[in-house]
Amino acid sequence: MGEYPEDREQVTEAYRLKAKKKIAGLWESIGFQPIRHGVWLLDTGLRRPEELMQARRAQLCALGTAFQQPASA
Repeated sequence: MGEYPEDREQVTEAYRLKAKKKIAGLWESIGFQPIRHGVWLLDTGLRRPEELMQARRAQLCALGTAFQQPASA
């Protein structure tokens, strides 16, 4: 949770649920499947997870590059 607020009073149950949904979305986007009770499974025999992780890395690189570009005037 990189967006964790400095004021711990702001960390409500709703905040935690929102963070869990974001994390779950990321895990699913690279091929993990929820099993139960917070356990996720990745079938390493499939090619799809590797391709999904490569796509996420490419998105992260593009985001980093865009962040480093000076703002246009």
